[in-house]
Parts: sequence; C-alpha cells; structure tokens
Amino acid sequence: MESPNGTADVVKSAFNMLVGHANQGDTAMPDESSRSIPAFDTHISAIEALLASLVTEANNHLSALKQSRNTLAPIHVLPEELLVNIWIMCVQDTAQADDLLQTLALVCKSWYRGVLDQPVLWCYLQDSCKSERYNDWVLQKSQSCPLHLRLSSEHAYASEALIGKVMPECRRWKSFVLAPDHEANSFTREPSFTMLSNTNLDILTTFEVQARSNWSTPDPIRLPATPALREIRLEQYTLQWETFNALNASQLRALRINLLPAPVPSFSQLLDLLRSTPLLEILLLKATTFEQDTPNNQYSPVHLPRLRALYLSFPVGSPCDDLLRLIRTESLQQLLGRTVSFNLWEPPRFPILDNIKSLIPPTGAIDLYWNNNVHIATDPHPFYPIEWPYRDEGLITPGFAFTSTQPAPAEDFLDIAQWVSSLGAHTIVKLELRNPHWRSKNFREVPVALLDHLPTLRTLVIYEGVKVDALFAQLGQPKRESSGRLHWPWPQLVNLNLEKSDQIPAELLIHLAQSRWGNASILPSTSEPDIEQERPPKLKSLATPYAFTYGERLHLETLALEGGPGPELANKSSELPFHPHSRSSTL
Repeated sequence: MESPNGTADVVKSAFNMLVGHANQGDTAMPDESSRSIPAFDTHISAIEALLASLVTEANNHLSALKQSRNTLAPIHVLPEELLVNIWIMCVQDTAQADDLLQTLALVCKSWYRGVLDQPVLWCYLQDSCKSERYNDWVLQKSQSCPLHLRLSSEHAYASEALIGKVMPECRRWKSFVLAPDHEANSFTREPSFTMLSNTNLDILTTFEVQARSNWSTPDPIRLPATPALREIRLEQYTLQWETFNALNASQLRALRINLLPAPVPSFSQLLDLLRSTPLLEILLLKATTFEQDTPNNQYSPVHLPRLRALYLSFPVGSPCDDLLRLIRTESLQQLLGRTVSFNLWEPPRFPILDNIKSLIPPTGAIDLYWNNNVHIATDPHPFYPIEWPYRDEGLITPGFAFTSTQPAPAEDFLDIAQWVSSLGAHTIVKLELRNPHWRSKNFREVPVALLDHLPTLRTLVIYEGVKVDALFAQLGQPKRESSGRLHWPWPQLVNLNLEKSDQIPAELLIHLAQSRWGNASILPSTSEPDIEQERPPKLKSLATPYAFTYGERLHLETLALEGGPGPELANKSSELPFHPHSRSSTL
C-alpha cells in the first residue's frame, strides 16, 4: 500500500500537469481584457473536454498495460495453432457446443476474437441449444468446413426441423449422430429419417443412430451411396438391406450393431458385407439374431487382414461360433465371444484361435472363472463384457475373453482348463470357483483332476457351496512322477482366498497347511533319496472363512503364511470370540 505522502504527491503532480495543459492554446485562462461570464463558460467547457480526452487516453494506456500483463500468463506461451486444436478437441467431446463456445469467448478479448475467427469451431449443429440463433451462426461462420450433426431422441421434432434446415448443405455433412436420451418422456417418438434417402452424402464418414429401449421399434433407414463412410453404429435402428448392398464398404473401418430389430439380414448377407470391407478394424455384433440360410459347412471364410477388435455377443443359438470359425485375420488385438460352445476348444480348433497367444499381454496372464458358465479373460482385463467399449479408448489394452451362457458340467470345465493351460507356461494366474445353486443346498464338488491342468496357478478363490475336500487332500501331497521324483500340484500357488467359503472345515485346511507348508513328513524321492524334498513356497496372502475361530486362524497363518501370523492375531488369545477381519496381504 502506498504511503499518504506518496499518494498526495501523485495527485499534486497530476493536478499541476492538468493546469499546465489547461493554460495552453484554446484552454488558456482569458486575459483581463476579455474576462466575462461567456468567456469563462467557454474556458470551462474546453477544460472539461481536455479532461475527458486525458481520461480516455489514460484508460487506453491502462488497457494496454493490462493486456501486456496478461501476455505473461503461461497460456499465452502456447502457439495460436495449438490453442485452436485444444478448443477443437473440447468442442468434439462436449454435448453442448453452444455452451462451450460461449464460455471460451468470455475468457478474454483475445479468446473472444480467436473463437469468432476460427470456422472449424463452428461446425457442430445440435437440436438442443440455449440460443435459437446458434445453428444459424454455425451455417454462417463454418464457411466451407465439414458439418457434424448431433441429434437427440428427446427432441424428435427439433431433430427433424434441424435436418430440414441443413439439407441444402448435405454435401458438407461429415458425421450424423443420434444419441439416446433415456430420461426423456416415454411418449416422445423417435425422429424419422425418411428425408435422408434423397441426400448427397459424399463426405459422410460417421453414421451413428441409437433408439431408446423403452419405445417402439423405429422405421428402417434408407441411406444413399456414401463412398467415404468409415464408421457405422446401429442400436435398435436398422438400415434397409438394400442400403447395405449399396454402401461402398471399401472404406469402412468400424461396424457396431446392437439389438438390431427386424428386418434383420441373413447370416449370408452379413458375411457378404464383411467380405467387402478389406479395411475393417472394429467389428461389434451384439444381441442380434442373424438367421442362417445355408448349412454351416458351406460358408466360405471371411478374410479381414486389418481387424484388431472383434466383439461377438449373441443370444443362444446365434452364429457366434460360426463367425469365429470363418474369420481370418493377422492383426487381432482384442477378442470377445459370448455363447461360445464347448467344442470351440476341441480339435480341429478354429483358425482364429491359433494365434491367441499373441493376445496375452507380456506381463499378464489368464483368469478362469467357473460359475453357471465358464468365463476366461486375460489379466489385465481388456474390457468389461457387459459394458461394451463403443469408444476407441476401450480398445487400448490387448487381450481376449470368452463366456459360455450354457451350463458348464465338470467334464467341460476340465476340457477348457486343459486347453487354456496349453497356451503357455505363463498363463493361468487366477482360478475362481463358484456355485450358482448354493442357496438351494446343491453343493458343487471340484474334480481332483483339475490339479493336473493348472501348473501356473497363483491365486485360488472359492465361494459358497463349493466342496474341495478331495481336492485339498491331494493338494497337500506331492505326486510321484515316472522318473521317481516328487512333484507338488500347483507349485506356484501363493494366494488363497476362502473368505466366502462355507463348505471347508477348519480340520481340512489345517491338515492341508501341515502337509504342504508345515512339518509333516514327506515321502522320499526314489530318484534322489538323499535329497530332502523341497516344499512349495508359503502363501503371500490368506483369507480364511468367516466361521473360523481366532485359534484356528492363528494356527493356519503360523503354518501357511509367509512371515507368520499378523500382529492382530498374534496378540489375541485363541479363546477370544471370532472377529470378522482376516489378514490378507497382497503381492
């Protein structure tokens, strides 16, 4: 803060400067011979005009100083081209481009001029705008730039009105997207796109339409020829099949179809479309029934050399397995198949599975789940099978996942486990065993033969209703090989989670811990009788069932857990009542 004396000096200096200016030229004080009331009025008016001009000049200098100060902000270090690209990315990712452009324009004068002067920012038409003039501004300011239409099923009439308004500019349409609004009034109808059949869509690259699931099936859409089309996404909307036939699919990169209503093309027509897409990279077919019109053994293969992501999730009885059998590709990075039949793993295997080892991440592995069905997925998981990755950011992590919706008996589960184990020595890391019928007291007995198929297992998780008495009895005893050496089953097992298990008695688990990790005697090796048999490494983490007492937990962790029991158990008496928290360290 300035001192009072300093402020007074500034005011005095400014006053003296004003007086100096006022005593020059037309603003000079009238001399004694011309002093009169009109002369003084003229003099006052001249001084007031001078003061106003000085104030204006001072404000201009102050504004220039502020602008110079603003240029010191880090954002102004960015080149203008880079800043414009950031704005474009923001506009592309927002659902309300009008709000965003207004916000950007209000930041400062420089941004205001930059936003108004960039036609590429004014290319996104939308049917829900806060300003009725926004779409008119887009048509005016976009000049000759490509246009992107963003429509919403909440505003059916507004969507149709917008299409009619921009129809004369259809040659500039770059993308056409109808996004669903699941919170809209249930009486709102879906927009009609009958007017699209007579448009010229020479540069259209993206066509995405999604209907709301709580409304009736919309009419099929008929598109004209679209030679530049690269991406199609249909959800509860369907294209007339003659439209598919008329498409120039040679440029198509992504085809996403979900819940396609009737009329649905036949399986042969789908294969013919895929054969005409040599550049296809993403294929997603979900919850759509393509009727098979030809015997399975008469379909010819489909070669998709650039396919990198394949997602197939069909109702039971649909041709998911047939597509897996027919597709040929060398670039696959992600593969998901649901309703996969169990003969998928039996010889002769499908050609697409021959290179499945390349889908396993270098540092990853495979998780195997057995519930009502069987689920196999690479770890880390590339995606969630239920939440389909419609956007490309869901395609970053390579991997695969298979799920069969058929009930899986024990013999089928063993066949699948054997096939997955054959993929390599670094594969299965986690096995999760569940019982879908545990509430009805129908227990599931895990076959002992499972110990022969998962040599690289590291984590075992067991849930309610699963009995492992025979399995654990064999897990605690080494097997003698033909050479005479002893071999422990699942030698890499270091994580055991039994927290939600209700069919494992404490005596069984204690016996396993004593024989596998404790001091129980081991049969000598016949090939090397003088060498003591090495035990498997102790567990890194152990979660015992809730019903176990503190004494049982303490005994188990002493025998089986690396480093012994945790301090919370070591300090407790074995007579204290059960406490629900068990020790579970991580790798």
